[in-house]
Parts: sequence; structure tokens; C-alpha cells
Amino acid sequence: MRQQMVLGTFIFGLSRGFAYDTLDRGSSGGWVSLDIIAGKPKSSQVGQGLETLALGGKAARANGMARLDELRTLQALRAPLPLVDGLGRNWGLWTIQSISEKQASVIDDGTAMVINWTLLLEEFVNA
Repeated sequence: MRQQMVLGTFIFGLSRGFAYDTLDRGSSGGWVSLDIIAGKPKSSQVGQGLETLALGGKAARANGMARLDELRTLQALRAPLPLVDGLGRNWGLWTIQSISEKQASVIDDGTAMVINWTLLLEEFVNA
């Protein structure tokens, strides 16, 4: 079974009906500017920041709503989760910072026909 990524026990991919179509990865070099009254700001190194990942996609109908509930259950554990991509690379431990969804074309029983979702993860380092 092909998969894009696995976060803890949660599988992202077409085979599970919950694939992401965007991945934004951010990392900070740890540089800050300290303001100086009589001159240009001074650059200072404060240490590398934690990486962030934002995954986004579209889901459909009740299956998509159920998969988002699964992600929220993992988020409620309040524990770092291992992240492994479809090539088998271990990305280390990550925490779920936020989950957002926008439901559209909602039918009379409350089921959304289209759900745009975003998952924000942050690298977990406890060294």
C-alpha cells in the first residue's frame, strides 16, 4: 500500500482517502536583529529554531470528516509523534500544533461534500 506520510498511527495517502496536496516546510537559521540606537541593528545568533510543516489538502464526505476526527484524537494525546515519509525516511518526532478545516457544500444531515484542511506540525526536540 502506497502512502505519502505516516504521523504516529495516522496514514496520509490516496489509499486511505486522505492525501495532502501541499506541504510547506519552514526552518529558521536562528538569526535575530538587536536594535541599536545610534546605528544599524546588530545581528546575533540565538540558536536554530524548530522546523515546522504545514500539510494541506481536500477531503470528501463523511470519510474525510472521520479522518479529521482521528487527527484530533492524536492531537488530544498531547504527545510527540514519529513522522515517516513514503520513502521510509524518519523525520523524527513532531507535535500537532493545530488542525483547521473549512467545510463546503454541506448537505441536510450535516455532512460536508468538500473539506479543505490544514495540519500544522512542529518538530519536537527534547535534548
